[in-house]
Amino acid sequence: MNPYKLIKYQLYLLQLENYELGRYFKLLFKKGFWPKGEQRKVLAWTGKARLIFLMAILMHLLASILLWCWIPAFAEMTVEIFLLLVIFCLLFFCYFIFYSLSLVLLWPFDWMAKNIIITRAKSRIRSLPNLKIIGIAGSYGKTTMKEILTQVLSSKHQVAGTPESVNTPVGIARWILDKVDGGADIAILEMGEHYVGDVEYLCRLTPPDIAVVTGINEAHLERMKSLSNITSTIFEVVSKAKPGALVVLNGDDENIVKHYKEYVWPDHKLEFFSKNSNSEKCKVKSAKFNTEELLWEAEVEGIGRVDINLLGEYALGDVDAAIKIARELKMNDAEIKIGINRITSVEHRLQPIKSAGDVLVIDDSYNGNPAGAAEAVKVLSRFVNNRKIYITPGLVEMGEKSASIHRIIGEQLAGAADVVILIKNSVTPWIEQGIKSANQRISKSENQVIWFDSAQEAHAELKNILKPGDVILFQNDWGDQYI
Repeated sequence: MNPYKLIKYQLYLLQLENYELGRYFKLLFKKGFWPKGEQRKVLAWTGKARLIFLMAILMHLLASILLWCWIPAFAEMTVEIFLLLVIFCLLFFCYFIFYSLSLVLLWPFDWMAKNIIITRAKSRIRSLPNLKIIGIAGSYGKTTMKEILTQVLSSKHQVAGTPESVNTPVGIARWILDKVDGGADIAILEMGEHYVGDVEYLCRLTPPDIAVVTGINEAHLERMKSLSNITSTIFEVVSKAKPGALVVLNGDDENIVKHYKEYVWPDHKLEFFSKNSNSEKCKVKSAKFNTEELLWEAEVEGIGRVDINLLGEYALGDVDAAIKIARELKMNDAEIKIGINRITSVEHRLQPIKSAGDVLVIDDSYNGNPAGAAEAVKVLSRFVNNRKIYITPGLVEMGEKSASIHRIIGEQLAGAADVVILIKNSVTPWIEQGIKSANQRISKSENQVIWFDSAQEAHAELKNILKPGDVILFQNDWGDQYI
C-alpha cells in the first residue's frame, strides 16, 4: 500500500467532516482506515490542512524515535535500524491519531484566528452604514434564491453575493474582507445551518435588513435531531434581523406558515411569496412552462410579459420574492423586468444541458432535500413526449424519517419516470418499495428500475441506456463521506 495515499486519505476524511472529530471517527469506522478505490473529490490543501499534515508528520517522527528508544537495545546495529524502520512503517496506520491530536493542539490558535477574522469583518460591516444586507436561510432553495435576487437587483444596484458553499461564519467573514467594500450597496448572504444557533451567530456578524426564509423540511435532521430545532434555527434569520426589517417568507411552505408568528416582530414588514400564480399574494400570473424553450412564460403585475429561464416551478415563487424585495429597494418596473429577463439557470440545480445525441440532461446533482426531489420529479413529468430517466443515490441526513421520505420519492417517480436508475446503498431500496407500492395501487405496469453498485458504474453505462430524444435527470450526488 502507498503510505502517502493512506495518510492523505485519512486527512481527506477529516476535511470532509469539517474537522469535527466525533463525526470523523464515525466516518473512519464506517468507511475503513485505508482507502478502497478512488475518491470522488480530492483533498483541498488549505492552510489548515497543510498545518495539520505537517504536525502529524512531526508526531510520526517523534513517536517512532520514542518507541524505538523504549525497546531494549540489541548488540547488532542492523537489528536496531530494522526495528526503527518497522516502527516507522507501522505508525503510518496511526495518522488518524496524529491528525486528531494536531487538531486538538491547534484548537486554541484556530479559535483565536477565526475570532480575529470575524471581528475584522464586523468592523468592516459597521464601516458601511449604507450597505443593505439580505440574509437567506432555509432547508432548501437558498442558493437559487440568492442567484435570482443577485440577477434581478443588479439591474440597478451594485450587488455582492456570497459564492457557492460559503455560508459559515468564517467563510462569510473572509468573503466580506475580500469582496465587500464601499462599491457595493447590497450584500446577499446565504446562511447555512447544521446546528442550533448557527444562523443566530451569522446574524450577529451581519444583521439582516431583509430576511428571507425559503422553506423548512427534514434536511440535516440527523444533525439537528428534530424538525422543531430546524425550524427555530432557520427562523433566527427573522428573529435576529434588524428592527423594522422586511421579512419575506415562503407562503407555500406549511412549516413556515405554521410557525412564523412565533418569530416575526410587530415592527417587521411582512411579505409572503408564492409560486401559485392563482394566489392573490403572487405577482407572477398566467405562468406556463415551455418544454421547447425550457422556460416559464408569465405575466407580472405592472410589468407585463416575462420569460423566466429556469425549469423548477419554484422559480415563480423566487421571482415573486425578488419583485417584492426590489420594490422595497426602490426599483422601478422597467428595472425589475430587465432583471427578471436575464435570470439564468443555477449550476447543478435543475440545470438543463443539451447533450450529444439529442438527449436533454437535467443536472440536479446539488439538490439533496425532500422538497427539491419532489420538484425534480415534477420537472421530469412535464416532458410527456419523451422517455424520462431519473438517476439518484437518494438523500442523506434524513435521520429517522429516511424510510418514509424515500418511499414517497418512489411513489412520485412511479407516475413520472419511465426508467429509474438507483445506486445501491442504505436508502435506495425504499425508493424501489415506493415505486412498487404506487404501481400496485393504480394497477400500472412496472417502471424499469436499473441498479448499479456505484454512481461511476451507472454513468459509464449510460451510453448503452440512453436513446435520442431522452430526458435524463441526475438528482443529488453523494459525497465520499456518505458512500
